Amino acid sequence: MTSPHHSFQRFLRYFIYPGIVFFSTHIWAETEQEKAIQAPVNELHTSLINIMQAAEKQSFQARYDVIEKVVLEYFDSPLIAKVILGRYWKTLDEKSKSEFINLFNRLTISTYVDRFDTYREQSFKDISTEKMKKNRYLVKTEFVRTDDEPVSFNYIVQKENDKWKIISVIANGINDLSLKRADYSAIIKDQGFDALLIDLKEKIRLLQPEI
Repeated sequence: MTSPHHSFQRFLRYFIYPGIVFFSTHIWAETEQEKAIQAPVNELHTSLINIMQAAEKQSFQARYDVIEKVVLEYFDSPLIAKVILGRYWKTLDEKSKSEFINLFNRLTISTYVDRFDTYREQSFKDISTEKMKKNRYLVKTEFVRTDDEPVSFNYIVQKENDKWKIISVIANGINDLSLKRADYSAIIKDQGFDALLIDLKEKIRLLQPEI
């Protein structure tokens, strides 16, 4: 006796038009790709909400550790550092490059922990995912606040070695990379690269009173 399950399988095999099957597979593939593209942003947002909810109970260091994992895994720090330092990047040796990347990551993480330190039912809302060029997408989101207007957070995400990573953050239309590139270049030009490292360390110290 043929089971209902087998009958349904035979129905799918013989009576669904091939074009419909192919179309459904295409939709599934696009959905899976979109999920992969959005994954770095979703991981960051989930972690930010988590540290906000835990702000009253957890130390700065404990929340720092949460965001550190996300930044190290889902941000393309070497590329971000290269873009920010521009023409100065080529003048640095490997040790100086590594030191800058480390300090830049620490500043990024500390800034997130410092700014996302209170939970009042805020949430992140997905808006759209738009293709920019090969292996690069713009993920648009909003930070919804109960007591104020929402803040737009847009992310440029790029595929690197089969993994999607954040390469730029744009808050309310302001590109963080552009701001830092201008600031850091001015410091290097006027005072030298070592002065930039000192400046970053001081900014980190002011944000991390407990570390």
